[in-house]
Amino acid sequence: MDRNEKQSPGRFDVETGLAAADLCDVEAYFRSKGGSEFVYDEELDVFRFPEDGRFAFCEEFADWELLQERRYLEF
Repeated sequence: MDRNEKQSPGRFDVETGLAAADLCDVEAYFRSKGGSEFVYDEELDVFRFPEDGRFAFCEEFADWELLQERRYLEF
């Protein structure tokens, strides 16, 4: 099954135990300190990957597979 056939990214990742809101909280903190690894899209209220601007996560959803594939989450 390829990436496009899967369900849309969800609110909670079973492997990491994280919710999308957790990622937002962490990145909002890092962003306030000037150290966020993601680009914040204020208009859409989402975080994007700096490499290509693709959606990474927002308060409700995260692309868990791509976050792990790009090694932003390693457990």
